[in-house]
Amino acid sequence: MSLNQEKIAQALDVMALEAVTLEKGNIPAMGNIMNALSDLERETTAFQNALLGHLIKACKSYLERLILSEKEEIDPLEEGIHYLQILCHALARGEGLKEDIGWLLNKLGLDKTELAEAPGPQAGQVRDEGGGKTEAKTEAPVAEEKAGSFGLSEEDRQILSDFVMEALENLEAIEVRLIDLEQDSSNSETINAIFRPFHTIKGVSGFLNLGHINKMAHSAENMLDRARNGKIKIEGPIVDLILESVDLLKKMIQCVQEQLEQGVSQKSEVPYEPLIERIEQVLSEQTEIGDKPLGEILIQKGAVTSEDVQESLAKQKEAPEKKIGEILIEEKKAEPKEVLSALRDQKKFSHGNIDLHVKVDTKKLDSLIDLTGELVINQSILRQNQWILGAKDQKLYHTLNQLNQITSGLQRTAMSLRMVPIRSTFQKMVRLVRDLAKNSGKEVALEMIGEETEIDRNVVDELYEPMVHMIRNAVDHGLELPDVREQNNKDRKGTIRLQAYHRGGNIVIEIEDDGRGLNKEKIIAKAKEKRLIKEEGKMSEVDICNLIFAPGFSTAEKVTDVSGRGVGLDVVKKAIEKLRGRVEINSRAGQGSKFIISLPLTLAIIEGMLVRVGKERYIIPALMILESFRPEKKQYSTVEGKAELILSRSKLIPLVRLDRIFGVQGDSVEPWDGLVVSVEYDGEQRCLLLDELLGKEEVVIKSLGEGMKEIKGIAGGAIMGDGKVGLILDISGIFEIAAHH
Repeated sequence: MSLNQEKIAQALDVMALEAVTLEKGNIPAMGNIMNALSDLERETTAFQNALLGHLIKACKSYLERLILSEKEEIDPLEEGIHYLQILCHALARGEGLKEDIGWLLNKLGLDKTELAEAPGPQAGQVRDEGGGKTEAKTEAPVAEEKAGSFGLSEEDRQILSDFVMEALENLEAIEVRLIDLEQDSSNSETINAIFRPFHTIKGVSGFLNLGHINKMAHSAENMLDRARNGKIKIEGPIVDLILESVDLLKKMIQCVQEQLEQGVSQKSEVPYEPLIERIEQVLSEQTEIGDKPLGEILIQKGAVTSEDVQESLAKQKEAPEKKIGEILIEEKKAEPKEVLSALRDQKKFSHGNIDLHVKVDTKKLDSLIDLTGELVINQSILRQNQWILGAKDQKLYHTLNQLNQITSGLQRTAMSLRMVPIRSTFQKMVRLVRDLAKNSGKEVALEMIGEETEIDRNVVDELYEPMVHMIRNAVDHGLELPDVREQNNKDRKGTIRLQAYHRGGNIVIEIEDDGRGLNKEKIIAKAKEKRLIKEEGKMSEVDICNLIFAPGFSTAEKVTDVSGRGVGLDVVKKAIEKLRGRVEINSRAGQGSKFIISLPLTLAIIEGMLVRVGKERYIIPALMILESFRPEKKQYSTVEGKAELILSRSKLIPLVRLDRIFGVQGDSVEPWDGLVVSVEYDGEQRCLLLDELLGKEEVVIKSLGEGMKEIKGIAGGAIMGDGKVGLILDISGIFEIAAHH
């Protein structure tokens, strides 16, 4: 490739890249395109092609008007750059442009005199291979797929293949973002994030002459552009149309991929015109109604005449407290249902007041919370200072109390910044329940209570998968088939109820079904078969129910697409415990089951038991603790003189000596001289030997840093009231260390 050709290719690449992502008012990007057009104009003089010169001039002229805000539509510039690429590639091969672009030069605003003098094919004519003229197609050109001929060079095939891969990735990104958009339809950042992939697909498909993909992406892009500009409000029907557009574009792109792989030339058979028509219809409906007064909407719907509205408006001046709708109904000029319908439309398409929001980087937010935690710690240290405690200055105590209140308020506010409603997680379950019901042949209603309940954003991300497992379990195992429910005098449609609420320092999530309940006999039989238990006589109902959390446990008679493989509830329990939570089950035969998940409101603060081993202090997460007691000598036993056991509640529990694990000198050599705390993790119990219980505290979790994060048995640290560090124990790590001691 010669130097000129390299510079031409570079200029074309700059223009194409900037044009694909160009948005109104983006002056720097427009400046880059203008510079690239000037470079292209300079480097293509050797072609001596007047049509190319006119097209570059027209693009520059239109771009100048875009910069000066004399023009708003970006599409003509994109089309101009698209044809600049086609023309330059054709000239590089020693060919000319085989289609008329007079319509494009006209669209770009080229002067009529210059347009008449523009060489090359004029309106209604194209050049043939011999330089003569033949009749052209009468309609404006949208070229057929470049893939259609499949007489492609290896380079062209690679370009097309790259487009397919990137387009499919872009469509996946749209689907992910749509979930966020449903929760906050006014979020301009989310709308832009969905708009850009459509814009990119439209631009690149136009360059590759994939006309059908270009049209479909362009239609979806128009819809989102209206939303960006506040002309339409994104609601359920619009989201559905975006999803349909994504699905249809996927099919169209996959069709191109298949043709490319098979080397077969065939026209795409994916029908896209009906969806484009539906998009245009919805957009026109919203545009027609917009923010119009109620009277205009009623006239538009044909419910009243303009004379009726004028008369009612005149009466409203005499009685200003009455609304136009009331007067029309009183005068019997409109039916109540017609007025209500118009009011719904007016409300649906009005944007109302928009709350102002500030977007904050999550790292800055976490930093604020960390600093607030530091402030709380230092305030606690100050209160325990010996000089402060010994002072008798009432004004000092009053100031310290005020500081305490301000610090507590600041901490609550900072923590609330990380809180998000659990609504988004709950609403994801709607489609899941619908799909599961369809696949299992059951009728299911989903009730959601407490969607506004707030939870730490870090917790809510981890909560999705456990909830999916439990919903699947409720539909497949819990609810009966409609005919069976009728035989049991139940409604044919089963109900799954999701409820969230705050209790103490925790958030509680309940997943309840009105199905058959747990079959305790079947659970016991399966547990015996898997040798999880020997005899059930001493087991409580809670213990029996908890058996379903054992790995690989399933009472399903056959494996289905939904469940029966024994994978699920053990994953649920581990995921909940990882979040420092716990899950319980309440079940009544024939009436249903309820799973109760308790989670801390935030992962930044932990409630724990402060304990002492020798001179060191440790914090045991409160949710892991079952009981604490001073064992008697008769409760202690050993196995082969090595493994130590403590008898608690008729059960032998392995003893773990924290002093030996962490290499510290403990006060208690014999277990009956010290204290033990019974803890549970993943269905297993251990007794931790320690010297003293110092009390229950809420502490701010601090990371130990990259160098110490791999230390087993330690989850983090907390600065105590005296300024010293207490280590937070990782119970799962303690169990793992103890197993290898």
